[in-house]
Amino acid sequence: MLRTASYPAKLAGPIAVRSTQFGGVGHSLKRVISQDTAVALDGQQKRQFQQRLRQWYRRYGRDLPWRRTTDPYAILVSEVMLQQTQVERVLEYYRRFLARFPTVAALATASVDTVLAAWQGLGYYRRARNLHLAAQQIMAQHQGVFPDTFEAVAALPGVGRYTAGAVLCFAFGKRAPILDTNVQRVLERVFVRRPATTPGAMQKRLWRLAEEVLPPGTDAWVINQAMMDLGATLCTARNPRCTQCCLQPICYAAPTFATHRGLFAYTDATATDLPLVAEGDTPAYGGGTPPPDFTRRGS
Repeated sequence: MLRTASYPAKLAGPIAVRSTQFGGVGHSLKRVISQDTAVALDGQQKRQFQQRLRQWYRRYGRDLPWRRTTDPYAILVSEVMLQQTQVERVLEYYRRFLARFPTVAALATASVDTVLAAWQGLGYYRRARNLHLAAQQIMAQHQGVFPDTFEAVAALPGVGRYTAGAVLCFAFGKRAPILDTNVQRVLERVFVRRPATTPGAMQKRLWRLAEEVLPPGTDAWVINQAMMDLGATLCTARNPRCTQCCLQPICYAAPTFATHRGLFAYTDATATDLPLVAEGDTPAYGGGTPPPDFTRRGS
């Protein structure tokens, strides 16, 4: 059976659910999912998905500064900034903001006008106000110690289900699912076979998939980061680059994209694929940020 997400549904904020089409390429290509009682992925499907993503991320993932820390405050800052804002723009503001407010206490004790001035240029100023309130709540209710449970993190102002999961996974190494637009697109295209009956049913199904594809332990960090990067760079909404995608051999949507867009067929023998080395081999990271050592969390 599929496991339902272990996070309270009442804390799950609304998430935008796109049309049940293959990512806006101009064709009414129907999606993939069984009804709400969909059959769980088998072990082989999950292993292939995880292994291909791990190795793609090692070679082609993005190296981003907020991936080089396990400080939950810094990760929360990055996640809030990344809402409605491109990565390239956030890079500049992230470093500057943390230099001005390096800790939860520094942010909490600053005036709201000072915080808004530091945020100027990023837009969507409610994010800055909520981040300021979140820092004050951490100081008042958690004695300045960043909480490490879903309920407590999701209770912070401006934090929804995705952001809470991201903080728990990326800062504390927990097996917490995330579902931003990039992850949603990847999961839809790879696994979903028939439209769900309602947008709400699709949302629930995708959250279950987002949890089910995660391996146990801290390796969930790599899979979550890899899904986000793949969706941002290859599995894009309008022009997916299927022939360069490591998941194409196991992707339900890929053959339809190839037919409608005149793409060449993908095989494991092409140079675009990555060799599937044994899991016991020592991973080498030439692209994506290596996963952190969670025993030294906060560095």
